[in-house]
Amino acid sequence: MSEIQWLVTKEPVWLAKWDELQINQESGMFTQTSTWLNSYEAYGFDFELLLGMDEKEEILTGFGSLIVKAGPFKIYNCPWGPWSKTNELFDLATDAFLKRAKEIGAFACQLNPSLYDSSNSTHHSLQSKGFQKGNLLNKIYSPIHFNLIHLPQVSNADLESQLLKGFSENARRNIKSGLKNEVDMKPAQTPEEVRLAYTCFEQNAAREGYKIRDWNDLGPSLTASVLNGNALVFLALHEAKTVGAIWVAKGGRMLSYIMGGVERTEKDLKVGHLLQWRCIQKAAELGYSRYNISVGGSDGVVRFKSSFYPQELSAVGPSYHVLSPIKYQIFKSGYSFLEKNKKLAVKFLKLIR
Repeated sequence: MSEIQWLVTKEPVWLAKWDELQINQESGMFTQTSTWLNSYEAYGFDFELLLGMDEKEEILTGFGSLIVKAGPFKIYNCPWGPWSKTNELFDLATDAFLKRAKEIGAFACQLNPSLYDSSNSTHHSLQSKGFQKGNLLNKIYSPIHFNLIHLPQVSNADLESQLLKGFSENARRNIKSGLKNEVDMKPAQTPEEVRLAYTCFEQNAAREGYKIRDWNDLGPSLTASVLNGNALVFLALHEAKTVGAIWVAKGGRMLSYIMGGVERTEKDLKVGHLLQWRCIQKAAELGYSRYNISVGGSDGVVRFKSSFYPQELSAVGPSYHVLSPIKYQIFKSGYSFLEKNKKLAVKFLKLIR
């Protein structure tokens, strides 16, 4: 293999190429797409691509990395990577990642290998470079666990029946019942429709007592991700009224469920099942072999997801490297406080950016 040339960039042409790789390669991930990374700019964080290319400028490996900063403190964080066309590039890529972290003056760096099998060679490679297992930034999502629904590769005529066979009796019954309720699934195609969907998410969160990101922070990047095809949002409509919405992201040749919301109606329209059903169908239509219904949630949400009989798959998980022990100790003492006071943390980060 010829020598790899490294490029640090945020140029739109490279962002587009990188997004395409992350969406269409099984080793890719939605957290590496430019619109997802860009969503953290609302907190004053920056991001960049660190790309390893051959002489023809074909991307062979790389990172979509966040530069998490608070005043003089910086962490160089890749939520899923290095991404590589071959595992043989892992060592070269991590060396380049470490070098770049030092160049920007980070006191620590963290990566989350795009690997599902933790081989001894991977572990020893990271350990030899000074990495240790763990996650410095719990509030920045680094994918580890996945709830995968495997999609049959069959003709369109057989797709619906084959998909339904893989679900529990309860899920099949609710989907079939819901399909009789004349609920239309409309893909959001305008900023106004994306905002309408997020209003549904906000109302659901307020009703169920959990927190989601403020629209002013997330809205621009979510809208951009839908308009450029990095994500999909569906609105559920019944009698011309919005009764639910769902957001799924593209990455790794699968759709991943990010967020959803259902309005309370006099009649149970089975909207929750119908929204997931439409996204599962869409994943199959796109030629994907997997749909990630995601892990976690309340007891009721976990039971709901389990009715689709997903199989859990876990990745290697994040590792970090401390480059400045003194700054690291200061960071640790302050971060635990800010983590418990999220609203204060957001105001603080916006103030000092």
